[in-house]
Amino acid sequence: MTNNPPCVFFDLGQTLVTEWNFINHFDGEFLELLNGYGARIDVRNYHAIRDNIIRNRRIGYGSIRELVIEVCRAILPNGYENAILQRIEPKVKQGKKELFRLADGTGQVIKELSDRKCELGIIANQSNDILALLQAAGLDKYFKVIAISGTVKIKKPDPGIFHLALKEAKRKPEECVMVGDRLDTDICPANRLGMTTIRVTDSLFALQQPREECEYPAFTVFKLIEVPKAVENIISEK
Repeated sequence: MTNNPPCVFFDLGQTLVTEWNFINHFDGEFLELLNGYGARIDVRNYHAIRDNIIRNRRIGYGSIRELVIEVCRAILPNGYENAILQRIEPKVKQGKKELFRLADGTGQVIKELSDRKCELGIIANQSNDILALLQAAGLDKYFKVIAISGTVKIKKPDPGIFHLALKEAKRKPEECVMVGDRLDTDICPANRLGMTTIRVTDSLFALQQPREECEYPAFTVFKLIEVPKAVENIISEK
């Protein structure tokens, strides 16, 4: 880290954008479909299966589609996942549109970091439409770099999306901070590049536990609102 304020990159899903309302809605819709196809599973057992799949990293990039497939394969005969995907995908699309929202304190965090002269960026596996949340809140103007997989066609943890963001920011990795919720797609690739990392654990992916050295974040916070203090600590440790 140099003497200049760092460039702080954020993940979107379950970092700048809270998905808890959507997750609760999805779980209810999915459980109803599973039982409609003969699963006979209650909420408690569904959560146990879902959480085990996430904990054991069986859903790759973390898409809802991958989660549906893995849960179906765990409790239903082969082939049912395709029928359930056809039924649930329109509901997922609508649910994201209606239930995704900015995490509490997002505006405060962005403005506070900006006031401290930190440059801001986004590195996220998302479709471009999620940026409408930042635009509606008038916060998109604070971001110097926006590297979204839907635009650049590269997904984390591929280091290519990080290199693109760093190049656009005109920054070295050691001058940057990565804030995200996932150890495998946010923390590990950023650490490997030499960025300083902050993990936010107000996420379903808090179930993940480090498996290798690169997955240990420099700082861990529960809520997004705690990020400026962690950045302040990073600056003070330069």
